[in-house]
Amino acid sequence: MSRIFLCYALAVDKRAASVSRVSDIVTQLREAIFENRLPPGAPIRELTVAREMGVSQATVREALQRLEHAGLVTRKANLGTTVTRLSPKDVRERVDLRASLEAMAAEQASLRMREPDFAKLELRLDELAQAIRTDRYYEAAQADLEFHRYVWQCSGNDMLCRLLDLVTVPLFAFVSIMRSQGLQKLTAVVAEHGPLVDALRSKDAARIRAAFEKGATSFYDPFLGDGGERAAAEAFGFLEVSS
Repeated sequence: MSRIFLCYALAVDKRAASVSRVSDIVTQLREAIFENRLPPGAPIRELTVAREMGVSQATVREALQRLEHAGLVTRKANLGTTVTRLSPKDVRERVDLRASLEAMAAEQASLRMREPDFAKLELRLDELAQAIRTDRYYEAAQADLEFHRYVWQCSGNDMLCRLLDLVTVPLFAFVSIMRSQGLQKLTAVVAEHGPLVDALRSKDAARIRAAFEKGATSFYDPFLGDGGERAAAEAFGFLEVSS
């Protein structure tokens, strides 16, 4: 093996190890956010995370950049990084945009989906049900997100998938926190997905749009009104207090 090739191979291995470490940090911080161990508004200090996880600050910084791109943390110059705390306005705008985009993706997906695709979708629903049976909130949120991601992917529209991911991931973090606080029963979650599958199978555009728009908005309505759920979310710091 030539010296040049050896140096190149070592550089590739080093880069691969660095990428793996960043991914590990992203996964651990993401899980902590979804499980409310890092609650909305909590500071994330690069040096502290680096020491606790045995990595460099540069590795943590890259992980935080990825989380910022996903909308899970907010980074401000001279102020540091905090877990994203959504305002009611933020939630409403994201929910409305998700409802419109997801209905579009579902309509496109229904035209492309065949029985093997529905079988894979049912597998994701089974994973969601298993997480719910064991009260694993993070796993339930991830399984729920993967169910919806699969529908988006079946649309064949890559740009639409990327937009939906950007808009939706912070909403799923919010949902996971609310569920962990008992503000939604996990047992209701699987039943809510049945009409989505039925609508996709029907290939009826109006039915699909109605089902996915309802699915995208129904959970959030109590937190966006003036009732007790919103007051509880604000009191616990999960939503910004309304001005």
